[in-house]
Amino acid sequence: MPAMERLSGNALGYMYMLISTTSFTGMAAVSKIIGPRASTEEKLLWRSLLSIGFTLLAHFFGGWSWGKATSSGSSEGKRRNELWPGWPKRPWLLALRGLCGHVALLAYLEAIERLPLSEAVFLGKIHPVAAAVLSRILLGEHLSRTRALAIFASLGGVALVANPTWGGLASGSLVGAGLALFAGCLSGAAYCCVRALGRGGEAELWTLLALPLVSVPFCMHAAWERDKLFDGSLSHWFLLLGICTHAGQVFLARGLALLPAASGTQVMYLGTLSGVVMGVLLGQGLPSWQSLVGGVIIIAALPCAEMNFSKVNNSNNSNNNSPSSASTATIPSSASPDLADKQKSV
Repeated sequence: MPAMERLSGNALGYMYMLISTTSFTGMAAVSKIIGPRASTEEKLLWRSLLSIGFTLLAHFFGGWSWGKATSSGSSEGKRRNELWPGWPKRPWLLALRGLCGHVALLAYLEAIERLPLSEAVFLGKIHPVAAAVLSRILLGEHLSRTRALAIFASLGGVALVANPTWGGLASGSLVGAGLALFAGCLSGAAYCCVRALGRGGEAELWTLLALPLVSVPFCMHAAWERDKLFDGSLSHWFLLLGICTHAGQVFLARGLALLPAASGTQVMYLGTLSGVVMGVLLGQGLPSWQSLVGGVIIIAALPCAEMNFSKVNNSNNSNNNSPSSASTATIPSSASPDLADKQKSV
């Protein structure tokens, strides 16, 4: 049942992306709870150190097969190959992913300081648009008109939930708005890097370590300048911050390994709804009817885009199975859209 296998693979990818965006929302909520008791650099430093620790622990003691055995032989030799996936295949791309992610996070946090939160959130949510455009230009991934419309419809839903105002933008600085947009674009670029690494067969170990290994050197000096590097009273919050960060990064890498960047990042608009739920749990009150309408738009846009993709894919499969095309090489229906793009370009 190749078609069912493809659909289940897509469903798994969407589930991974949903877990990822929910984890990142939890990370933001924990960061807000910590508040001014720790500087931005401290939060970034400890979340990065914990993410590195969790990644290495899962790799060496969790039994996860991050790399594949590359040679036959004894079981001990195979286990050694699995523990060591080899040196990175694309170190420059890993460095670019880490740099884009780190700078995007710093720009977003700075934008929050300069703008009202709702305006900063709305402008920062430009990242699925950036990811869709960049993946089309740089990775050659297909971007249908329906998918593009669905992404912009979801962005409209975010606008209803975040409820930004021109007065809010005017009260903030132009630099703040620029930083929020810059952060969204860089986040889209970082997600494209993750997608390219997944398509290129990069070991998940290196993909997960890319961002924290870049963040630690940048944050260490600023965090070290404080009188006290670690506040013991915040240890449980730092731990939760690291857990949410690590979960978000793991499922982001796995989701974008299964889905095109445009499809995967559109799911991240659901993080806006997770934020509303987190707000209710934190005692910020129930959402307004406007937020509910925005949530319905965000939720409805995704299946609409997927239904159109399925129709196009089934139509292509019917044409490929016709007698006139029997003599030409075709791609199985279970193949991903990326493989189809590659065959067209050969």
